Amino acid sequence: MTLGQINCFLTVVNEQSFAKAANVLFVSQPAVSKSIASLEEELGFPLFDRRGRELRLTVAGEKLYDFFSRVKQEYIGVISEINKLVSATDTTVRIGCSDVWDPGKFYRKTIEHFAGKYPSIRLEIEGYRLPDLFGRLQSGKLDIIMTFELYRPLQYGFSVQRLTDIACKIVYSKAYFDSVRALSDLNGADLLIFDVDIEKIFAKLVKKICRDYGYITEVRNFSRYESAVFNMACGKGVLLVTEWDNVIADKLYASIPFPHSAPVNLVYLNAPDKPHIQLVVDELVSIFALEKAGAGASGGAGGADGPRPSHRLKARPLTVE
Repeated sequence: MTLGQINCFLTVVNEQSFAKAANVLFVSQPAVSKSIASLEEELGFPLFDRRGRELRLTVAGEKLYDFFSRVKQEYIGVISEINKLVSATDTTVRIGCSDVWDPGKFYRKTIEHFAGKYPSIRLEIEGYRLPDLFGRLQSGKLDIIMTFELYRPLQYGFSVQRLTDIACKIVYSKAYFDSVRALSDLNGADLLIFDVDIEKIFAKLVKKICRDYGYITEVRNFSRYESAVFNMACGKGVLLVTEWDNVIADKLYASIPFPHSAPVNLVYLNAPDKPHIQLVVDELVSIFALEKAGAGASGGAGGADGPRPSHRLKARPLTVE
């Protein structure tokens, strides 16, 4: 039994005709008939009921069709994986991310995963300013970037793959705000954000969410993340960040959940001649999918931390986790 015979059998069933199968396979109809007859002889039972003009599978044929279909798909997947591994021999993949993210959220588990499963692939993960990431990708200085959805490129030739969603937080200085139990306790404090694109896309939504929770604020934008953090540290407002931002770990500040999440995407150049890039993207997505599934199983709606806040929640006091 050969892969060619199996493929011929599947094609005949799919096309419901020996003649049409021959056209699809670019062989003669007698060649198709001979292949099927040879397969039936080897198996010791017929695959088709040849009575009448309509082509019908026997019971054995139906079972083998289902089995061979699964085998073919698994074979294609295995060959694809092998080709990726062969092409990825001693390959370096450069990944860029925000330089204000906490590497503990993704760096170690990513490096250890690839070291164990794909030792021939060397990952270099570097931090840069969010606005600079796509430019470095375009210039070929990076192979993949991890960035927020609002930076999704419009240029032809780039692919976008959702990696995960990360919760948003409001960070404030303990020196200027105390006894904060709910979002409404920060009422009147300016909400600080950074980057013009974030302000254009996010500012109206943020103000609406704040109003729903009894928090009236003005949104102030800074061109640099460092400037926004500095003003927050001086008590001139509170800072909107994600749970991946490293400012959350600073003991001078405290944080409260904000009822919204930020999608993180992987953006990369379509490069058929570099299958290792797609391999790395697929593996990164699987790493975070497994982590998310594990978190859902251990926590769930009734877990210790409870459900994550959603911007679709009804207006009600938002308490500190």
